[in-house]
Amino acid sequence: MGIMSEHEDLLINPNTASIGALTRLPGIGEVLAQRIIEARSYSQAEEMLRVSGLGEATLARFSSFLDFEGDVIPEEKAEEIEPLREVPEGKELEPGSLSRPPRRKPIRERAVYSREEMLWWIVGAAVISVALSVILSLSILVGINRTLDFGRHATVRQLTSDLATIEVDLRDVSSRIEAIGRRIEAVEGLSGRVTGVEREISLLHEEVRGSLDEMSSIRSLVDGLSGQVSNLSERVGVFDSFLHGLRELLAGITPATTP
Repeated sequence: MGIMSEHEDLLINPNTASIGALTRLPGIGEVLAQRIIEARSYSQAEEMLRVSGLGEATLARFSSFLDFEGDVIPEEKAEEIEPLREVPEGKELEPGSLSRPPRRKPIRERAVYSREEMLWWIVGAAVISVALSVILSLSILVGINRTLDFGRHATVRQLTSDLATIEVDLRDVSSRIEAIGRRIEAVEGLSGRVTGVEREISLLHEEVRGSLDEMSSIRSLVDGLSGQVSNLSERVGVFDSFLHGLRELLAGITPATTP
């Protein structure tokens, strides 16, 4: 029996096909066909990968000739398929004898750049091109004139004068700052003196407070003495009245004498 070509319209159901029918599939021998029969049943082609010795590459070769819904083998082809009377002894396949599918090389993903990155790339390229053009033009001028005298340009001279004016202004500002610093130092010295005066004033305040306290105590003593003096004056008045009455009494008792 010959092997099927890809252009033949013969479909085989691996669930019902015999060994002879299976050996007509590309890459299927008698041993592998027997293993396919032993591992039945299948609902899709991928389930046939559980058959020992059947790889993805071999399955890809004959998967287009499989039909899992029914056996549609034509009658004229069915006569060529003979039932298996004697199963040949199988041979163990060595691991190196099975053909492995070639490994596919991984497809490298292309770098994707955002709009911002593209804009930065464009701006950078423009800046670099401008810088290169300026350098090239300057080198050409140097080659022609051998030297570059920027002092001849009016703008350069104006910038030089402006820089000189700014330098003078800076010197003036620095001198003013130094004068302000000296004033601040003098004020700091005065602040020390003011601190001493404040301390003396605080001491005077304390002395005045002490004097006021003493005056209040003296006033209290004077008030006490004045009270005592008033008591004594009252007693003296009483004694004077007593003496006056006594004198009058003595005058009434003693007869008057004539000269």
